[in-house]
Amino acid sequence: MRIGIFCNTFGRSGGMETYALNMVKACLQLGHTPVVFCKKADRSLPFADQCEIHEYSLQLLPNKLYLWLFHRWLSRITKQVPVEFSIGCCLGGFPEVIACGGTRIGYLKAMRKPLMPWDRMLISIERASYGNAKFVVAHAQTMERELTELYGIDASKISVIYPPQHFPEIKQSPDIAALRKKYGLPEDRTIFLFPSLSHKRKGFDLLKQYFTSTKHNELLVVAGKPVPAGCRNILHLGFCTNMQEIYQLSDYTILASFYDPLGTVGIESIWNGTPAVMANGIGCHEVIDPSVIRGFDPYNYESLCQCMEDLQQHPIPKLNQPYQRYLNYPVDKTPELHLQEIIQLVSASK
Repeated sequence: MRIGIFCNTFGRSGGMETYALNMVKACLQLGHTPVVFCKKADRSLPFADQCEIHEYSLQLLPNKLYLWLFHRWLSRITKQVPVEFSIGCCLGGFPEVIACGGTRIGYLKAMRKPLMPWDRMLISIERASYGNAKFVVAHAQTMERELTELYGIDASKISVIYPPQHFPEIKQSPDIAALRKKYGLPEDRTIFLFPSLSHKRKGFDLLKQYFTSTKHNELLVVAGKPVPAGCRNILHLGFCTNMQEIYQLSDYTILASFYDPLGTVGIESIWNGTPAVMANGIGCHEVIDPSVIRGFDPYNYESLCQCMEDLQQHPIPKLNQPYQRYLNYPVDKTPELHLQEIIQLVSASK
């Protein structure tokens, strides 16, 4: 079977690009031919020569114009290139199946940003693509709600199918004291891990306000993008290659994200035995046992303070194995099984 895959970049990049690569590799594993439509392709990928790649490269154009032209190109070329069906992993075109990892209206609403002309164009493409699609695969219930409430998409064509995630296997209980010593972190402080490459969207300013003024023996450890130097009770670890160890040495993982429809960080934290403190709108609340996660309003500083005070009074201990029992999420689902679910959706409609 020839299966079309729409993506911005055919290569190792962001979340939806990773998802697209997983779908391509799943196609190959199941004996199908992936037909990739993209703006940019990394042809050095070890499986690239097994794919049929159609690339629309106009790198000198402004991104806003490029997006519109890419949408128009996808609409034309997919009429010329035969495929059984297509899966959209990016904005644009009219695939039979669209994977939704977030929406523009949902983002603007959560970030409290005004609607700009650029946003109107994005939303018009979203509405056209979602409206034309036979099936929409929402990667979480939060996205299903956005699609029905904000875009008016018929709920009957939306299926919530969580994307495949691969977390390293936990082979033994971690030695937390040894891990803290390895990374030069104190043993006597309550460590809150903040993994982030986008500090504004993940609410760093709110966390900074709290941690620089807390009277408790707490430390915010930032893994990822740098933060301003000299902030009291905040330590920057840099970009970490072994996040499993960083999760394991921490007492909690914390995010104050305004918009994070799935919230993989929270899921990964629980998978590594560390309780989570997540803003109420983060999607991982729907798949984590309430006993090991706490929430707060990211727009309200007092709500965060109350949440942290409650943790002081009623701390959540590190979790006991097996950690998967705290997750209502298919962490063992392979990309092949995920793709088979999509193929079954399409096949059942014919």
